[in-house]
Amino acid sequence: MLELDEIKRFLRLDSDDEDKLLVSLSFTARELVEETLRQKLEDFIQVPETVRQAMLIVIATLYEERQIAKTGKPGIGITDVLDLVRRMLFAYRKEKF
Repeated sequence: MLELDEIKRFLRLDSDDEDKLLVSLSFTARELVEETLRQKLEDFIQVPETVRQAMLIVIATLYEERQIAKTGKPGIGITDVLDLVRRMLFAYRKEKF
């Protein structure tokens, strides 16, 4: 759904060094978003921009915060991001899968 080039532009990455990781994070973000929405992205005629942005936010957080445990630097936790994503997606969420 999200193209690698779009993800790299969002993250402001020029190199191809992290492409494999970014593709993997994209799959993870998609699963998290679909689980939150309780529907597959294919169910949309056109995926809303809010849904696309939610996926990019998840990817960016997973990418940027992957080293926190090693460096000890403060950063936003994935729990906070998932709360934000849930709020972003609430309007599109189905009652059940």
